[in-house]
Amino acid sequence: MCIFVDKLLIMKDFVFYIKLEHYLAQWLTHSLGNPVRFPAQSNENSVIRRFLQKLPPDKLPEMPSDDTVAIVIPDSKAKDPAVYNYLGPLAKEAVVESIEDLFRRNLWSELGDMTSSSVGLNKTIAAWCEMHGIDIDYIETVRQKYYRMRNAYNRKGMFLGSLTRKREDKTPVFVQHRTTANNTEQL
Repeated sequence: MCIFVDKLLIMKDFVFYIKLEHYLAQWLTHSLGNPVRFPAQSNENSVIRRFLQKLPPDKLPEMPSDDTVAIVIPDSKAKDPAVYNYLGPLAKEAVVESIEDLFRRNLWSELGDMTSSSVGLNKTIAAWCEMHGIDIDYIETVRQKYYRMRNAYNRKGMFLGSLTRKREDKTPVFVQHRTTANNTEQL
């Protein structure tokens, strides 16, 4: 879309609209603006570029609504956004999936090492939500998402930040010796 102001050509971003869960939309727009602009070499932009196509003749251009998030179509030499600015329903599902993956990676990387702190996990998650622009109404949703991720690893025997660990083997694998200059003693 082009706009002329005092005989100057101003290019405006082309966008498409997707529906996201409310907490996800809040996190995404807080992190990357509104409309959402992914970093140039991001996985999300790769997914968008891969599935961009020309607007089919039987379709009308999308219009924003209250329950959608606007996402900027990345610039591309191969697919000019002025021409290639349509994503089909399944392509949008792929974009949503890449956004959900990004959210989980962000959540896990920032909260993964916080589980051993003196602050309870519920308060930690609430503070994380506040820091990332997620309303208090969705703290429980984010907490459950975190627990599901952690429990999925626990079921496979990988204890990543679990505060209650079930250990079958009560005997140590090795005995560590304390050494000093003059003697060696067993702990």
